[in-house]
Amino acid sequence: MEISLKANITALVIVLLCAVVKTIRETPVIESELKTEIRCHKQCICTAYELLCPGANITEVLNYGLNMQVFYLDFSNMALTNFPMEVMYMTDCKKLNLSSNSIRLMHGSSLWALRDLEELVLSNNSIANIALISPGTLLNYNNNIKVLNLSNNPMIVLSQDHDSILYSDFLEILDLSWCRIESLVGPEVLSGLKRLKYLDLSHNPLKRLDQLYTKTLQILNVRGCLLNHINNSALVGLKSLNVLDISQNEYLDMDYNNIIRTSMLETLDASKCSVLRPKLDGMTNLKGAFFNGNRIRELTAYQFANSTKLITLDLSKNHLEIVHHFAFFGMTSLLFLDLSSNKIVDISWDFMIETNMPPLEILNLSHNQVSTIGILKSSTLQQLDLSHCLINQIPRDAILRLDRLTKLNLSFNPLQTLSLGSLNSSLLSLLDLSYCRISRLSYEFVNSVSLSDVRLTGNRLVALKSGTFAKCPNLKYVYLDDNPWRCDCFTVDFEYMASLIEKTNENFQVKNFDYREPVCLSPDNVTGLPWNVACNSSAYLLSRALIRKNISIALGVVLILCVSSVVVVFVAAHENMRTRQAVCTQIQGLDDYEDGDHHQDSEWTDGGGSGRRTAAHDEYEAAASSVAKLSQLPTYEEACMLYKKSVPARVKRHSCTQTADVCVPAAVNDVAATATDRLLRDYDDDDDEMAADPDSHGGSNRLPSQSTTIPAKHRVTQV
Repeated sequence: MEISLKANITALVIVLLCAVVKTIRETPVIESELKTEIRCHKQCICTAYELLCPGANITEVLNYGLNMQVFYLDFSNMALTNFPMEVMYMTDCKKLNLSSNSIRLMHGSSLWALRDLEELVLSNNSIANIALISPGTLLNYNNNIKVLNLSNNPMIVLSQDHDSILYSDFLEILDLSWCRIESLVGPEVLSGLKRLKYLDLSHNPLKRLDQLYTKTLQILNVRGCLLNHINNSALVGLKSLNVLDISQNEYLDMDYNNIIRTSMLETLDASKCSVLRPKLDGMTNLKGAFFNGNRIRELTAYQFANSTKLITLDLSKNHLEIVHHFAFFGMTSLLFLDLSSNKIVDISWDFMIETNMPPLEILNLSHNQVSTIGILKSSTLQQLDLSHCLINQIPRDAILRLDRLTKLNLSFNPLQTLSLGSLNSSLLSLLDLSYCRISRLSYEFVNSVSLSDVRLTGNRLVALKSGTFAKCPNLKYVYLDDNPWRCDCFTVDFEYMASLIEKTNENFQVKNFDYREPVCLSPDNVTGLPWNVACNSSAYLLSRALIRKNISIALGVVLILCVSSVVVVFVAAHENMRTRQAVCTQIQGLDDYEDGDHHQDSEWTDGGGSGRRTAAHDEYEAAASSVAKLSQLPTYEEACMLYKKSVPARVKRHSCTQTADVCVPAAVNDVAATATDRLLRDYDDDDDEMAADPDSHGGSNRLPSQSTTIPAKHRVTQV
């Protein structure tokens, strides 16, 4: 085993030595090639394998010398009238460009030495007829030729004459675009090209497309011609045709009764024509049909029923107004449907989505006049584009039954609010709501564990509630630019928004993309600043400090006012309570005094009259003195100066709940009247008693009669 290992090492060393020796031997060759590369005419660009002299003087270039080992030779725009014979010696040349000259003809042996030639460019010359370039023998010696470009030459006709048929067993691409070809005469025009795969006849004044024969042609391009009719058997002889481009023929209307038959065609591009009713019945193997930019107004029932293999159907930029419920019935393979830029107002979502629609993966309804969305249902739909419509409301659970939906575009719609649960979808990863009119997002407005990209650019959002995307754990990108944000940098909601922006920035830096950061609209001192600049600016910090200081002062003032108000109210209530209690106490005493009159009268009559009268007089004097103080009348001079108004009726107080201004005068009047009546009654009783028994009472003890004058200190004037 050791011997074999040593042998392998020895062999490896020998190989390395051989490589080094070979490199040393080839060094002079490399140096000579570098010297050849440097030696170049001033009007050319030269490398070891290229000689590019567009617009140079051919005589000067030839006299300077040519590198015969180049692979790519460019002699375009050199005013050549004939094929330069010096080119024949460049036997390694693979691409020869003689475009934009004045070459009119070529001999059959012009290319005989260029055995490795793969591409010949003769565009924009003066070749008026293909017969002038010896089509029968020109390419006979070039077994590697793949591309022949004869575009933009003044050729008028391609015919099946023997002298006009181009022969080659190896040519695959023939470019005859931008010539002046008006007709293809005869079905054998292409019969000499045994391996032709691509024929470009675009932008010729070709008016008809009749029957052609070739077994190898795969792509036929007649874009931008003047076609107004295609024969129903024009494609029958093209046994391998896969792609037909008849777009930009503005006079072409695929007659609904003229069924174009081809069994191998897979892609048809009929965009920007004048098609009114597309008919695809004869194209049984068709997989892609493009009718965008036509004049289609209506899709009838079962219109594409026989296109069972069609995968892509583009009907955008038409005048579609009516789409029948069963228009796409039978299209069992359709995956991509484009109905954008039409005039569709209403779609029967129930019929189209649930029952009669094919297993679509991508549906484009943008730039229509759709205003409502139904409850969508599909087990295959992955992308839905409803941008640039008139949708102003999305019902709850509108997309919940789209089991495989990953991308939803609702941008440029007059949406203002989004109801909770309207955009819930388990696999939704991209949600585009940019340039709507959304001013508020509800908390957790979307519930999708797969959501990674949310676009809210160009709305009317001022703030974003914390936790808005709480149920989106895989969120990576949130576009919030072009909104009138209020930068309250120290609030919880703004910190949540800032965290979303920072996460988006980090993910964009990983992908080397630029991200437009949100700009503040308010407060005024940070208007126009990006959010991160605004929150770190001195103006914002100063404004924040001033706001805090002002708030503190305002709170202090409010607190002082509140405490003062409470104290004032408490003191007033306390004083009012004391006043009420004092008045009620006095009134209660007077009421008790009145209730005790009868008892005192009986004691007076029973005996001890002088003592009892003295006690009654003392009590009366105290009450009268108190009442006099409360009801003392002004002097005459003061009374003359008082305001005169009618005296209200006397109100007797029966409850302490009555107000003090009513309670005091009424009580005073009642007490004064009662005391006066009682005193006069006592005097009358004493007079009667003394008259009956004058001896039982001494003269010194006799009370004055009723007419006796009462001392001034006992007189009480009624208020």
